Amino acid sequence: MKVRSITADNEGIILAGSLWEPPGIPAALLLMHPGSGPSDRDNDVLFPPIRATLLAAGIAVCSFDKRGVGESGGSWLTADIHTQATDLAVSLAAARAALPDVRAGLFGHSQGGWVVLEALHQVAADFVVTNSGPGVSPRVQEIFSTGNQLDRLPLSADGRAAAVAVFADLMELVGRRVPYRTAAAWLAEPTRADALAALVDAGAFVPDEESSWNFATMLIDHDPVPALQQVRVPLLALFGGQDTVVPVAASVQRYRAAVPEPLLNVRVLPGGDHRMQTGDDDAFVPGYLDELVGFISSVVG
Repeated sequence: MKVRSITADNEGIILAGSLWEPPGIPAALLLMHPGSGPSDRDNDVLFPPIRATLLAAGIAVCSFDKRGVGESGGSWLTADIHTQATDLAVSLAAARAALPDVRAGLFGHSQGGWVVLEALHQVAADFVVTNSGPGVSPRVQEIFSTGNQLDRLPLSADGRAAAVAVFADLMELVGRRVPYRTAAAWLAEPTRADALAALVDAGAFVPDEESSWNFATMLIDHDPVPALQQVRVPLLALFGGQDTVVPVAASVQRYRAAVPEPLLNVRVLPGGDHRMQTGDDDAFVPGYLDELVGFISSVVG
C-alpha cells in the first residue's frame, strides 16, 4: 500500500487529504466524505477499517479534512451542503489527476450523504454510495433523532411531549433564520426551562453560540429529493436497521420514489446502527463491507 498527501483548491481554500493506493493498478477510486461537525479525513475512527477492506479489494481510497479541520483551511461552520459539494468536486478532480484513467465514485456518510448527491451535479462520477444518508431534510432528521434521544431519559409522558414541542418550535426558528439573539432570548423564557434541560440532557441541538446557530440556519431545510431525481449513475444506499439518527423507512421511500429503479440499490442491514455497527462493539454489522465492495466491483467490472 502507498499513501500520499494530496491537496485541492476551492477558490483559495486549500483542502488537505490523503490518497491510499493498493498494490498494482487500482480497480477503482473511492472519494469518501465524512459526516457532520468538524470531521477529519478519517471521520473519527469510522473510515480506517472501511478503507482497509477497500484497499484489500484493490480499490484506491481518498479523503480530505473538512474546512478548518486538521490541515485544511477555512471553517466548516461556513460550509453548507452546497459548499461542501463544491469542496468535494475539486477534491475529486485532484484525486483523479493523481490516478488518471481509473473509474471513480463518491461515498458520503450521514450528512455526507446529502453532500455527495449534490456533488453529482458538478462531477462526472461513475457511481455513488450514501452511508446512512438521510432522504429527508435536516429538520425532519433532527426531530426524529431528538425524539429517540429523549426516549432514553426517565421522562414522564408530559415531560417528553413538552421537550418535543419546544424542539419543534426551535427548528421553526432555525428555518425562519431569526437572529441568534432572538433565539437565545426565546430559549431563556422560564416556561421552557424544564423542556430545555431535557433536550440538553438528551444531547439535542440547542445552540449556545452564534456560529453554530448560523450554520444550522444554512442547512435546516435542505431537500435531497431534487438531487436524487437527477441521479444518472449507479447508487448504493446503505442503512442500518437500528439507526436511531436517520428515519430509515422514510428515507428509503424517498430514494425509491426519486431514483430510477435500474440505478438504485438499497440495502437495510438488520441490527446496524447509524455507523453500520452492532452497538456492542466497533464491529460492522454482518454483510456491510461485502455489500460495499460488491457494489463497486459490479460497477467497474
